[in-house]
Amino acid sequence: MALNTQVIKKWLWVAPCLLLIWLAFISLKYGSASLDYYRVKNIVEEWQNEGNQQTKRQYASAKSAVTRAVNKHPFNPLYIDTMGQILEWGALAGYEDNENVSLMEAKGFYQQATHLRPTWPVTWASMAMIKWRLQEFDTEMQFYLSQADKYGPMKPEVHILFVNLGFALYKHNHPMLLDIRQTFMNRIALGLRNPSTRFATLQQIQQSGVGSLICRWLKDEPDETLNFIKGCRVSAAEKS
Repeated sequence: MALNTQVIKKWLWVAPCLLLIWLAFISLKYGSASLDYYRVKNIVEEWQNEGNQQTKRQYASAKSAVTRAVNKHPFNPLYIDTMGQILEWGALAGYEDNENVSLMEAKGFYQQATHLRPTWPVTWASMAMIKWRLQEFDTEMQFYLSQADKYGPMKPEVHILFVNLGFALYKHNHPMLLDIRQTFMNRIALGLRNPSTRFATLQQIQQSGVGSLICRWLKDEPDETLNFIKGCRVSAAEKS
């Protein structure tokens, strides 16, 4: 009986120690994953500030760090989404052997991220962008666009996606424009109102050479929105 009591007392002392060791290991593992992620985040911010002019060495470092982060914390949607972003950029920069294969891999990581966090609009927008890069204008792309629009009604990244895509479809007279036309026009207006997307939106309007057409499309918008478009004047009769 005394022996059993000793065993129980010993176990009551050992069990918490084992638990603390396990928790410390988990904390160290996730903490290390967090450090890897922030290392990647810093590199990504440098790329964005420098106009996406990353070096192959920077890309390899970022890819290695985000891979470690995902391996250590495989159910973190932010890490998984970042993995997709890094692969996408590497493919476009020519640092991967096969651009299309790498874009598909990136799309796979974005899909995993949406399964874990389905309301992230920028991830849906990223998948739509990859479909565009692959020239896959199909129902899957339309679904990604609708999800981005649904979950990111005021998201600047979604404004820019629809503005850029809409003008590209218009330029090439692509039939998909008919499917997204209303959203396209709405995102132009939202892009003009948002200071962070105004310049990019105006740049697209100017480069397209169809400012007068956009002006007519947006005739029901308030004057303060229309005034951002050079030479855009809509009479009261046209608004009615």
